[in-house]
Amino acid sequence: MKLEEKWRVLIIICIGIFMSTVDGSILNIANPTIARELSVSMREIQWVVTAYMLVITTSLLFFGKLGDMLGSSKIYSYGFLIFTIGSLLCSLSPSLAYLVAARVIQAIGASMMMATGIGIVSNTFPPGERGKALGITGSIVGVGNMTGPSLGGILIGNFSWPVIFLINVPIGILAFYLGMRYLPQQAKSLAQKKHDLGGLLLFALSTILLLLSFSGSHGIEWKLFSLGLLIMLLFYLFEKRISEAVLDLELFKIKNFTHGNLMAFAAYSAQTSVFFLMPFFLENLLHYPPAFSGLIMTIPPVTMAITAPLAGALSDRIGNRRITPLSFLFMTSAYLLLSTLEQESGLLKIAGSLLLMGVGMGSFGSPNSSSILGSIPREKAGYAGGFMATVRNFSFSLGVAASVSTFAYFLSLYQQKNSYIAAYAGAAHAVYRIAAIISILAFLLSLLEREPARSTESESLN
Repeated sequence: MKLEEKWRVLIIICIGIFMSTVDGSILNIANPTIARELSVSMREIQWVVTAYMLVITTSLLFFGKLGDMLGSSKIYSYGFLIFTIGSLLCSLSPSLAYLVAARVIQAIGASMMMATGIGIVSNTFPPGERGKALGITGSIVGVGNMTGPSLGGILIGNFSWPVIFLINVPIGILAFYLGMRYLPQQAKSLAQKKHDLGGLLLFALSTILLLLSFSGSHGIEWKLFSLGLLIMLLFYLFEKRISEAVLDLELFKIKNFTHGNLMAFAAYSAQTSVFFLMPFFLENLLHYPPAFSGLIMTIPPVTMAITAPLAGALSDRIGNRRITPLSFLFMTSAYLLLSTLEQESGLLKIAGSLLLMGVGMGSFGSPNSSSILGSIPREKAGYAGGFMATVRNFSFSLGVAASVSTFAYFLSLYQQKNSYIAAYAGAAHAVYRIAAIISILAFLLSLLEREPARSTESESLN
């Protein structure tokens, strides 16, 4: 493939990544305004976010598999179109129910893009440049997350809230045209022609139950959690018995695929505790104004945007085994530092902790993705990309819910003998210590990683 063509492909994929990340981070800023204008509570407005995340998490595997069957480029391009239609409907929403329904449509399009985009990049670039290309996509994620809050503040301050969805429409139409015209045909998997609807339903139901079990106001709803685990087990047993399974069990025989996704689950679920709890700590305990707190919280995404492409390029030269363990050491150090923050903590300590976390996350994503995608057959890159995106979204969702439930439990426990401020700090410390433990376990797992050998692994599956 010519140089111009592969970079053109990367640009089109990055447009989708940027749109989806900016859209999500803008919405976080706009939620209070939307709730006020639609006359709903903050608890009700959270369904605008929850419905979106649930649809993406439960449909990514399906679209990854569909992309392998029909062509990832086609699925990706039509994902742009559906996302754009959903964005337009969101901007026209007269009520919360309408907005949630429009967000579901938007999520379907986002899922189609997330499930296939990384696989397209992996197949387009040669092995010696794959890490660099994936590093650039990781950088775009950081730039999108960094741009969203500030752009959202400007738009909400000068226009009505529908404009945050309207800005997606012209970009989406242009991207759909570019995708249909310039994205190359991807290798198709001829092994499967049927959809595993039973498996998809079991996976969706278990995921929904697990997420909802952490969404109650009184900690974990153990009945829902147990039922979710039971259905997840049934899903696994069901997938073992059918030939057209949505869960590609053959890929789990590849060590780098299995270990890489386990490490991703650990990294992303631990990370979300910081992004959710830290703004409350900055404003409630340190009494920083929201604008300044937002500025501090840009440290991780800015650092990730710088680190990700460097780590990706470095992994192409020296391999992933040396970088991934180091990234978890950075993240563990960050969580341990955060677990010592008090009301008297200085800004330098906070910024240093967030900087360490940003370096760790930025140096983890692209080498890990390169390791996973470099160890599997090329014709399964669409499925693998969809599975990786499923793990990432499920980790984000479960990480936020679990950290909130853990924080609420320890806050209630510590308030029995301490002041609110001391209890608040203690509860935050507990959450960050748990994140550090998760990160250490992932570090130990990363030591078992090996450099991918696509040709060898591919032959073993045939």
